[in-house]
Amino acid sequence: MTRHLGMAVLVALCVAGVGLSAPAAAQRAHEVGSGDTMSALARRYRVDVWDLALANGMQPDSTLRAGQQLTIPPRGVTYVRAGQTLSHIARAHDCSVEALQRANGLRGETRLRAGSRLDLPGFAPPTSDRGAAAALRGGASWGAVERDYGPPEQPGVVTLQGRTGAAIVEMIDAQGRVRLLGVRTLAELMRREMDAPIGSVHPRLAVLIAKISDRFGGREIRLVSGFREARRFTRRTSRHTQGRAVDIQVVGVPPRAVFEYCRSLAQTGCGFYPRTTFVHVDVREHDAQWVDWSGHGRRPRYGTLQRPYRRGEGKRPDRPRLGRHVARPAEVPLMFSVVNKHNAVVRTVDERAYEAPDSDEGPSDDDAPEPEQNAEPEQLAQPEPPSRA
Repeated sequence: MTRHLGMAVLVALCVAGVGLSAPAAAQRAHEVGSGDTMSALARRYRVDVWDLALANGMQPDSTLRAGQQLTIPPRGVTYVRAGQTLSHIARAHDCSVEALQRANGLRGETRLRAGSRLDLPGFAPPTSDRGAAAALRGGASWGAVERDYGPPEQPGVVTLQGRTGAAIVEMIDAQGRVRLLGVRTLAELMRREMDAPIGSVHPRLAVLIAKISDRFGGREIRLVSGFREARRFTRRTSRHTQGRAVDIQVVGVPPRAVFEYCRSLAQTGCGFYPRTTFVHVDVREHDAQWVDWSGHGRRPRYGTLQRPYRRGEGKRPDRPRLGRHVARPAEVPLMFSVVNKHNAVVRTVDERAYEAPDSDEGPSDDDAPEPEQNAEPEQLAQPEPPSRA
């Protein structure tokens, strides 16, 4: 079975090298053509139609004329609509009023003027944090949270790149069933080395990976770190040892966007590292999330999306909270079937019977311990990203 799977992965690697291209560079202006509408252009450039309209002093239903030059709003900005307050805008973009005020130098109950431009927090490093600025210059991606990455060409089909190879594989079929070959291929590619034994991947992790792939238009997913042994910085209770966790990159997608999508799902663990380039995702019975501001190879330093906790702040009951809104509770189901190539059910998974370990890689924001007492710092065990040669 291992030999046949290895051959399948090798063939898929050859296929994966064809037809993949880098994402197109963002454009700052657009010349209106015949038939262009504001809503169609907003979808094309993946911006909010109101932001596109207000950036050009127009309304979403304004008529466009051929040859007209439109400014495309950059990532990380929004434009104030009539009647909006800072509270409205903060809720719409999942941030705090205080963070919006800091990002725009506003104080108190500032009255907003319709059409005014506001910078959103999290799209550029805080000017007061020299370490964050250095991390950004060094290549760490804070990233904008895209609203729409387009539909995948083949829902449920995932392009994977691991340390031991690559594959294009159907993970979920049209009936929502998990394909056994997809689970086995994921297990193959989650290995650290070619001669390492193939571990057992929980099928629900395959579902999570497939949903992430579909959410971001079927873009390639790089498996930065999958299976790990219980040694050094990896504890025995880590989900990396159980085939329930993987650190990933989605090609052409900011890590922040992947983290935000993970946080919208139920019964998942999501770890965001603003100074690295990967996101930790796992499957579990209870939601968990964390933000670790430490640099590569350093002690964990937890905080919110805006900043790390100050000394002693992590113990305070009134410390800033990350918050979590599970907008897609049924997207990664707790019950599903696994089928083989003959569409015969080989396993029925009921995640509701699973009992989470007492400790794990990162804290839940509801009961986050002090960083010194927390479990393994994931980034210390981070392997080098797979070669694209």
